[in-house]
Amino acid sequence: MDLISRTGRAPRGVTGAPARRDPGAGRGPLIGAAFGGVWFLIGLGALHGGPRRAAAVAGAVLAVAVTFAVLRARSRPVALQAAAPQPRGRAFVRLIVIQAVLLGVGAGLVNSRLDKPQLAFCWAALVVGGHFFPLARVLDAPLLRVLGAVMVAVVAATAAVALAAPGTTPWIWQALPGFGCACALWAAVLATGLRAPSRRQG
Repeated sequence: MDLISRTGRAPRGVTGAPARRDPGAGRGPLIGAAFGGVWFLIGLGALHGGPRRAAAVAGAVLAVAVTFAVLRARSRPVALQAAAPQPRGRAFVRLIVIQAVLLGVGAGLVNSRLDKPQLAFCWAALVVGGHFFPLARVLDAPLLRVLGAVMVAVVAATAAVALAAPGTTPWIWQALPGFGCACALWAAVLATGLRAPSRRQG
């Protein structure tokens, strides 16, 4: 992750350095936007009729805003000597592998042993949200800790609503994790885009 990604300004001592567009700056926001879209479609699949149409319209508006945020992040200038190697490597790959294993094994247990397929969405949100905590350290991106906490909170809120209103559980277990995680991911993308400096800054 480049050195200006966390503060929105060039590091001390390189203010006057020539700037160039950072083609990799929007990679994280782009991934977040895409997975946010997947979660939104999951939530949308639990609705019908008027609520589904209203949610689809709101999602389309948010998608446009998120797209502009991704484009803004991708156009961020970075001083030539400020560029640093992406802190990816074994730790990053290890996290992705562990996440994939937990998602697969957990989904299998939820469907076969527990016979409660509706819990699969909450399990996925819990695993994905949890993996953001160590990922924040690996990528030196504090915002990911906030994102992870919000996704875990979405799971807790879903369980609380389902217990408080058991008659709504067939769709609550899908709608709340879907829309909640989509909003969390898209909010993180919007925050990243808003704090990206102008291309004229150097």
